[in-house]
Amino acid sequence: MAQEDAAKRIEEAKKLSKDQPSKAEAIYKEILSQPPGTSDKAVREFETALLGLGELYRDHKRTQDLANLIQQTREVLTTFARAKTSKLSE
Repeated sequence: MAQEDAAKRIEEAKKLSKDQPSKAEAIYKEILSQPPGTSDKAVREFETALLGLGELYRDHKRTQDLANLIQQTREVLTTFARAKTSKLSE
């Protein structure tokens, strides 16, 4: 998925999150199904999609889905932290 396309899809999901949460969830999951890549922009978009999906679950009181999301993305999140730490030490 191209970066510009991901940004547009995230905006679309944000708009759909209140009226059509299932469509918004599908968009976020589509974005999160692809590895974020190495560019800062791609990582930010991945993080934005992850936060958007988490907020969607929170707003619709889907606590089990939120817990599962955290468990599933824990490894990716630790990778982000390592990448950011290594940039600081350079």
